[in-house]
Amino acid sequence: MDLARFLELVIISLATFGTRYLVHCEVFTESEQSAIDEAIEELMNCRKIPGLGLSIVKNDESFAKGYGMADVEDELAMTENTLMCIGSTTKAFTSVLLGILITENSKQGGTLSWTTTLREIFGDDFNLTSDPVISSQVTLADLLSHRSGVASVDALLMAQIYSEDYGKNLLGRLHLLPKRGQFRGQFSYNNLMYGLAGLAAETLGEKPYFELLTEKILDPLGISSAVLIDNLDFTQNLTSKPYQMINGTVRKGDSKFYRLGSFSPAGGLCLSPSDITKWLHFLNSYGKTPSYQSLVGSLTFVEMIYPQVTMDFLTQLSFGLFEQFPEPSITSWYGFGWFGRFYRGNIDFFHGGSLFSYSSVVVTNPTKRTGIALTQNGLYPIILTMDLYPLAYYIKDILEGHTPWLNKSTICSYPEPWQRAYRSPPPDQNVVDKYVGETVNFTGTFSHILYGEVVVEENNASLYLMWGNIIKGTLYDIKNLQFKLRLKDDTYRVLGHELGSIAVIFSEEISGRYNKVEIKFSKVMETYDFRKQVLLSSTLSSISSSATILNLYRTELSVLCSILLILVNIYS
Repeated sequence: MDLARFLELVIISLATFGTRYLVHCEVFTESEQSAIDEAIEELMNCRKIPGLGLSIVKNDESFAKGYGMADVEDELAMTENTLMCIGSTTKAFTSVLLGILITENSKQGGTLSWTTTLREIFGDDFNLTSDPVISSQVTLADLLSHRSGVASVDALLMAQIYSEDYGKNLLGRLHLLPKRGQFRGQFSYNNLMYGLAGLAAETLGEKPYFELLTEKILDPLGISSAVLIDNLDFTQNLTSKPYQMINGTVRKGDSKFYRLGSFSPAGGLCLSPSDITKWLHFLNSYGKTPSYQSLVGSLTFVEMIYPQVTMDFLTQLSFGLFEQFPEPSITSWYGFGWFGRFYRGNIDFFHGGSLFSYSSVVVTNPTKRTGIALTQNGLYPIILTMDLYPLAYYIKDILEGHTPWLNKSTICSYPEPWQRAYRSPPPDQNVVDKYVGETVNFTGTFSHILYGEVVVEENNASLYLMWGNIIKGTLYDIKNLQFKLRLKDDTYRVLGHELGSIAVIFSEEISGRYNKVEIKFSKVMETYDFRKQVLLSSTLSSISSSATILNLYRTELSVLCSILLILVNIYS
């Protein structure tokens, strides 16, 4: 579909459907509603957003509305009942789930708390990295506030290396996580730690994550639309479809990218704008249902939004509005699934989320009893701080009785005229010469207990690499045993924005064959190493780290023992 036809459909849908799908419109006056509609329509036109969902609460009132298209090809409008995937704003649901389990345990006389260690939950054999201090002391609070001191390994999420068996045995693999930053002394965003928090909830609640989420949160709040993205039916009319822009053409995103496996508690929830208002009311009431049942103890709830770790300077820069802006906004801390900021004399709690074409932002102020949620289904690549964040500021100002400092014009030019705007160009794989030559020295299966398997095969005198379900491509530009990996174009248009250029380095030559391969991603600045003859045991979760290490090197030990026996025979 070309851009002109796409924009025509969006404009028609805004005009035809934009005001039809509402829930409780008492939140805004008619003039305020008109101003918000105009600002949203302007932003959708200039940013070429296919569909957008708006959820608002103020005191006991709710407002939900859909704008634009949920499905451009079938000309299905976005409504307040259309499913949108919310990415990392799922994290707050995971922290609340654990808060409910803590509250229930306390009522039964238990000792479960945010400071409960993971060894108390998973057992004494649990290890998070090889660091004995981190492994013995890391708590639920450390996971939820991104201060665990371990690496994020987000490329595992992109590669989709998690089979069902892998997920079941994830706990037995975590001792191989690299350290990253200072334990409890540094904020380091980590999706895998929220996956681990979901596993903790499963262990404590003795049920699968989504079953617990449904029983403890969704059903009590009357949320009926929610589903994890791994189980999302993209063929349904009430499912918004993901879109991206490719060379001036709007294309529907491939559903194969929208699988999170073990990472689901970090960003896998999808639900409608109407149901999101129920979530916002729950937050504004400090953890109470519509019938005033308290799901989370008041102190436990406050601890979720309480400052747990101070934001580093770069994070403050990325989120903050400083003196050049008409109204400063300073993001200062992170709680459990929430950033905390100061804006116009108030304390806000907010979080953004992106899952390729889907994105969201939630802003809540329980003191003012206001909440805002915005969701959209493209066009990827999305920059939240330039798309949904300014719109949230605009709506928040109106919601809380302030004169907005943004308007129809600056909502599109933002951050200009106050700060120079920058959008990175489409990613380029920047490869020149496909490798053609001897392949046998490079081919084989390379493994890592945490990272999975990399398979390198010969293909027409060239080398083809496969890691997980997604990262697959041909090797180019050899230089000192370092290659560049060229993914398929459709894959790189999605992953290139997240991972950047991909280097593949072979090493550890034995008898003319390479036994180690490293994969490096320039944007996430992570390196993943794999070796031949590593045993991917299916029973890792039930064995100690020392036994795991022994399994890793069983083959090498066998070879060493054979050599020693030969030497003994020679010199005896």
